[in-house]
Amino acid sequence: MRRLLRIFAPSSRLDMLRKFLLFCSLVVAWNIVWSWYISGQAQRVLANLVFDALAVGGPFVAIFVLGSWHQVSAIDALKVRARIDPLSGVYNRQTFFSRLRRITQSSKTGMLLLIDADHFKRINDQYGHAVGDRCIEAIGHRLNWHLRNTDLAGRVGGEEFGVFLADVNRAHGLAVAARLGQPVSFSDAEKITHLSVSLSIGAVWTDPKASAEDQLVLADNALYEAKSSGRGRLVIHGENGSVPLSKVDASTYAEHRADDRRTPSRLGQT
Repeated sequence: MRRLLRIFAPSSRLDMLRKFLLFCSLVVAWNIVWSWYISGQAQRVLANLVFDALAVGGPFVAIFVLGSWHQVSAIDALKVRARIDPLSGVYNRQTFFSRLRRITQSSKTGMLLLIDADHFKRINDQYGHAVGDRCIEAIGHRLNWHLRNTDLAGRVGGEEFGVFLADVNRAHGLAVAARLGQPVSFSDAEKITHLSVSLSIGAVWTDPKASAEDQLVLADNALYEAKSSGRGRLVIHGENGSVPLSKVDASTYAEHRADDRRTPSRLGQT
């Protein structure tokens, strides 16, 4: 039933006009067939048949076209809300984990990141939850801007985000991690005070033979180490040392190609 609705429902305002004219043409054609060939009213003038069909059927066609368009639009909006975190604009926890299980198995190489905002509780306590929300929005905007369509990003906790970089080599993975991990700037609700928060990242190079859950545990352990070693750092599981992200000059890292970036408006459509 839902498939039929999508077939007949218009997808845009221009398509609405097309389908209104198409359905009205079908109504007119049926009225002509009924009058001339079925009911035996061959003497009726064509212009009168067209007028009668449009006068009677036109309003019903308009109601159907408008109603189906609004219904399909509402269904699409609910689908987006079901998988997108409304505050950050990235996938919600359930969708991220669900897609992560599939994408890690299909990617030969990959890098899984867990990103956490440092001292986030202080922001909420000092400036209020509205400012904390602006911080989450800023982090989500960064993820949406810098990741490719083939990557995966989701909000997995209050101020914690998960990112999977699919099919990346070491140089590319480190470059993206360093760029994502730069301090995030945002402002208070009145846009008077400009604030900044550092990010800690725990990462693991993924193995398609290992489960997503096991690799999440490894990334979480690396994140804990990043927090313990001073925050604002990148720690990769199995590698010694950490990278101080807040001191990294992002311009020294490789840029994403423009055609590899995705804007926030495209995320919910993937």
